[in-house]
Amino acid sequence: MFVCCAVLMLALASCGGNANGGNTEAPQEEVMKDVKAPAWEKFVVVTEEDVTIYKAAEESSVKRMRCYEDVESDMVDIIDNWSDEKGPEGYLQESLLLYPDEVFPCLGEEGDFYKVALCGLYDNDDEVGYIAKSAAQEIKPEPITDAMVFNKNCSWAHLRYFPDGKYKNMVMRTKFDELEGERISIGKLVDGVVALPVNYYIDCYDNTEIDSLQFDTEEFVNGEFYLMQYPASLKYHDEVDCSMIIDLAKLSDEQVDKIYGIVVKDKPAYVEYLYFFPTIEAEYDRFQSFYAK
Repeated sequence: MFVCCAVLMLALASCGGNANGGNTEAPQEEVMKDVKAPAWEKFVVVTEEDVTIYKAAEESSVKRMRCYEDVESDMVDIIDNWSDEKGPEGYLQESLLLYPDEVFPCLGEEGDFYKVALCGLYDNDDEVGYIAKSAAQEIKPEPITDAMVFNKNCSWAHLRYFPDGKYKNMVMRTKFDELEGERISIGKLVDGVVALPVNYYIDCYDNTEIDSLQFDTEEFVNGEFYLMQYPASLKYHDEVDCSMIIDLAKLSDEQVDKIYGIVVKDKPAYVEYLYFFPTIEAEYDRFQSFYAK
């Protein structure tokens, strides 16, 4: 249900801190001052296969469903609803089943069920559901800090932290998705959680025929859409040299300024919050994403 974000095999401290620009003010505070870490105090992790989310604390309750747009395309619209609700016209509906290592903010307990917040990518942040206690257990996140290093960057994920200077506490993330391609997002580290407003991003791709960053624009209903091209010299290279992303540590102060100036414009909308759960056995699932206003 939740998108296990591709900030896997990442390093915070090892790739931050050179974009100071001689300015000690943090400009992101002007537009992200109201972005706070959610007040979730308890989390639960799914421990079984094919686990159902119920609308009430009983197995006879209606179930959580996933609706897919019925079109022949790799880019289909997806929404979640309940089995007693009719899906949109032209959508296919099937039961939403959870798998081990999926994590949910826990809002309380009712009998044999955990009451959880449904704040995944395809859910409304104010919806709740119930998961059987027999299929889950409590889990604690570990605060993400500027000194934290989790393995290393990999060929499809990279996250850079700025510990001081002009962009103090800012986080820049890039990740590669098979359907959407590569995207750079801008956020900040707050109270041990990485907060990434979903409207603070720019899509990008590498171009071997250029030698510096290039920004293209297209007009859309809500304004301009930016696309960034970067040269081969800025690509990340791993041990087997099969990189699909930019190496954020190679960006100069001026390049960071340019990207920041384009990406951070309006007030933050929905926010993706990254939490780190060190006790999850599958290392690729230790970073979990939750979405809220």
